Amino acid sequence: MNIHFQPYLIALEEELRQVLAVPLHGLAPLYHMMAYHLGWLDEHFQPLQGSTGKRIRPLLCLLACEAAGGDWHNALPAAAAVELVHNFSLIHDDIEDNSTTRRGRTTLWALWGLAQGINVGDAMYTLAHQALTRLRDRGTEPPLILAAVEILDKACLELCHGQYLDLAYESHLEVTEEAYLQMIGGKTAALLAASTQLGALIAEAGEQTEHYRLFGWYLGLAFQMVDDILGIWGDPATTGKSAADDIRNRKITLPILFALRSEVGEALAALYRQETLSDADIQRAVALLDRAGARDYVQERAAFYEARALAALDAARAREPVASALRDLATSLTSRQK
Repeated sequence: MNIHFQPYLIALEEELRQVLAVPLHGLAPLYHMMAYHLGWLDEHFQPLQGSTGKRIRPLLCLLACEAAGGDWHNALPAAAAVELVHNFSLIHDDIEDNSTTRRGRTTLWALWGLAQGINVGDAMYTLAHQALTRLRDRGTEPPLILAAVEILDKACLELCHGQYLDLAYESHLEVTEEAYLQMIGGKTAALLAASTQLGALIAEAGEQTEHYRLFGWYLGLAFQMVDDILGIWGDPATTGKSAADDIRNRKITLPILFALRSEVGEALAALYRQETLSDADIQRAVALLDRAGARDYVQERAAFYEARALAALDAARAREPVASALRDLATSLTSRQK
């Protein structure tokens, strides 16, 4: 991460730690499980210098606030809230997808069981909303706090909509690209849009707030398309996930949708209709995707939405040098390898 972002990230971590402070000694394991997921502790609840994730959403929130003319420190509670919402969704996603690894470590539910995994995710969701109420300590007026709560709640519901569609579309071979965009709009773009919208809201950016929301929205679409590429062609040593997990789980991602409409469509559909996929089946599926040019197509679509995101940022008349930092961050997210 660019060293320019370090002050934001350090302040964010402190805000998160305050929100997740253990309230009672007997509840320590619950909060320590959250800290494990966030990369602060190991499985024995000992301090860890490991991967804490990219903190993309809160960083976008803070930068959007500053770019819109506000004091980014005032947006720290909102930044913490979106990061906790993101992580609550990851805890539940891992359960729903039966994933046993994330960021190169054993997932929370795989260590402590399904019941605890669900409960920890629920607790983190609730703490995200409590984090947002800390805006009043930063001098944010009640009407703006209420608007912020509405933005976060809408994003949470859209996350659930997107996850529902993601699960419903598994092995559903008739999904259109329009339906796919609806799915990732909820699953990924909604929270990135909320992040930038919240930052602009707290800066009291007025009509420009919508441009910041659109910047996050389009960036979220591009981000998910890159994630689709990495879910098939990513290096496990870099991504921290097993190779071609999306194919093994028969996810309907954009590379799959594109290939299903191509000359290899029937062969790929036959593989996806199998109850289970062997390693050889997965290799065959990847070869079919390569033959169809699916990777190039998805990269082109991601570049299209990245361009729309940057156009929205230009329309917002974001202040320099933060505007350049936002552009660089957007570009890094759509060219990432993990």
